[in-house]
Amino acid sequence: MLERVMTNPDNYEPYLLSQGIKFGNLLFVSGQAGADDDGRIVGGGFRAQGERAFANLQRVLEAGGSSFRDVIKVTIFVTDMSHFEDVIALIDQKRDISLRLDVERFMRPIAFRPGVIEFEPAPGAPNNLIQRLAGRLKEWTGTPWLIAAQGGGGAESLWEKQKREEREARQKIEQDPFVRAVMEAFPGAEIVSVRALPQPDVQPAGEDETDNEED
Repeated sequence: MLERVMTNPDNYEPYLLSQGIKFGNLLFVSGQAGADDDGRIVGGGFRAQGERAFANLQRVLEAGGSSFRDVIKVTIFVTDMSHFEDVIALIDQKRDISLRLDVERFMRPIAFRPGVIEFEPAPGAPNNLIQRLAGRLKEWTGTPWLIAAQGGGGAESLWEKQKREEREARQKIEQDPFVRAVMEAFPGAEIVSVRALPQPDVQPAGEDETDNEED
């Protein structure tokens, strides 16, 4: 039997969402943001928001009769992965294609700072990925790097993020009335791929490219 878990305060209540659901001895917790009791994202950057998100998570766990000791898996979504993507850019600059593909596909970032990368390996990750990446980064930067694999808690890999965004874009297009009408008019037709076209530079209205001439 399903049992809804509620907290007080409950930031999800206005959206008709559940903080968590109990099913037997299992507790499934909704995603928790770094938001205060009024639903506003706290200031202080990544660390402060992370601490608040885990405080919110702890509140839901306790409301469901559980605790962090019983947690099997936590997935963390990081909205700003620019520093980790700098590593990808360096690998790309050095033209190590196989390493770049493996890092993009199999590394689910947990934490990053210069010289240290923590990640959750995605299924199928090569056994020598850590050694290869650490060796290359030391060679290219002249600094030893500590790269550690953890059993869980990683964000999406860049490959997983790309695939998710492609699925979401495809689903959105499939729901478009015009596209649906075309698909119904041509049975057997299918959407092969979805591509984002670059936006043209539009000159603001009223702006004249020619030099102003004096009378």
